[in-house]
Amino acid sequence: MNRAAAKEFEIFCGKEIKPDDWLWCRKCHRCYKASEFRYLRVEDEIFLRSYYKDCHGDLPLDSRPWNKLIKDKPELPGTPLKGTVYDL
Repeated sequence: MNRAAAKEFEIFCGKEIKPDDWLWCRKCHRCYKASEFRYLRVEDEIFLRSYYKDCHGDLPLDSRPWNKLIKDKPELPGTPLKGTVYDL
């Protein structure tokens, strides 16, 4: 993660979410590590997107920490499989 991306990540995600934390995207229902987001710059705007190129999920709006989502769901794995759809 380059310095600019790291700064945007901290602004949008705060210090609560760490780069190695797993996130679940509510648009595509797949998980990815927080540090694997896509960083897009369009003119003067910056967008942090889901890891998956076929997903238009926005990191700050559509991603949720996996560990919080599964807290009361023992049937779900502690570490999700990348690319697997989890309908929550």
